[in-house]
Amino acid sequence: MHLPRPPSAIAWDFLTIALAVYAADRFVVRREAPDAWTRMILLEVELSDPEPWIAQADALAEALRFLSSDIWYLRFRTGGSLPPTFQARPSDRDCACLFSGGLDSLIGAIDLRAEGRRPLLVSQASPKEGSVQDILAGEIGMLEHHFAGRAAEKWRPPYEPSSRARSMLFFGYGAVAASSIGSIDAPADLVVPENGLISINAPLTHRHIGSLSTRTTHPHFVSSLQAVFDGVGLGVRLDNPYGFKTKGEMLAQCRDRVIERLAATSYSCGKGKRLNKQCGRCVPCLIRRASFDAARVADGTNYWADDLSQHAANEDVASARFAAATLAERDIDRWVSQAGPLPSDPTLRSRYVDVVRRGTEELRSFFAGIAWP
Repeated sequence: MHLPRPPSAIAWDFLTIALAVYAADRFVVRREAPDAWTRMILLEVELSDPEPWIAQADALAEALRFLSSDIWYLRFRTGGSLPPTFQARPSDRDCACLFSGGLDSLIGAIDLRAEGRRPLLVSQASPKEGSVQDILAGEIGMLEHHFAGRAAEKWRPPYEPSSRARSMLFFGYGAVAASSIGSIDAPADLVVPENGLISINAPLTHRHIGSLSTRTTHPHFVSSLQAVFDGVGLGVRLDNPYGFKTKGEMLAQCRDRVIERLAATSYSCGKGKRLNKQCGRCVPCLIRRASFDAARVADGTNYWADDLSQHAANEDVASARFAAATLAERDIDRWVSQAGPLPSDPTLRSRYVDVVRRGTEELRSFFAGIAWP
């Protein structure tokens, strides 16, 4: 679908930045860095109006450093394309909602509809996920309110597979969509549905410290990005209404039980693209499977590794089992803080710690029902 009205120049320039960040993240290979991981990236981006962004360059670079653990330097200059112009259309949309086709985003869209909200769904339609997004948007009656970008790398390989900054594409498209609904005087919500366990993404083992675990919706990154949005006057509010819920709680408390029919058709896998199905054993798949178990919803997902007992030696499976089995012995506050800074407010901090505990308990309970060798 088309946007209700042309995006603001500030939102358009943020999408330009997001696309440039994604390209750099894909084309600069980590193994060529001195430590085979941390890259030093100087990125110059031409914008339609660089002035608002120049003052925020350092703040945005720091946010990106947290996101990918690379050292970013950003420079903005004139010469970028102007935002598209077209005739505005009447629209009743009152918020934008990121829609990856995963279970969390599906629940987020369904809950917004049940609450009487009218979301514009926003996707980055990769080859494997675009069809799932369209099918699910159609199933919940929102296909005509689904905006999808289709960024893909077009350069010589090799490409960097870690893609820690891929989420910038979602935020870029989301900002453009939200700006076509709201304004600086009446900011629009950009809803980012993600369960608290994945958002915090506490390291399962010492090998997963830092950006070796994804930080896409960690509250520190989201708040840092919000500060940049506010600094440039973007007029978009980032909101994750599920930051203090586990995935199982999201599934059990979904406001429309149509979720029980549609949940298995969502796509949560982080490593299954070459398999043409969800792998069933990566960390996102394991948390997904545990959520069905916790919510007592039948999981009809066609997993490649359907019988996990045959994959006990897999690194992700072993790491998740270790984290779940040692939960009672951990200093949970310290463990959660290893994923990144938490709010200074003690009540908020304790809520984030507790959602990680409950989410890990869901994993522990799920693993307890498997006959491991």
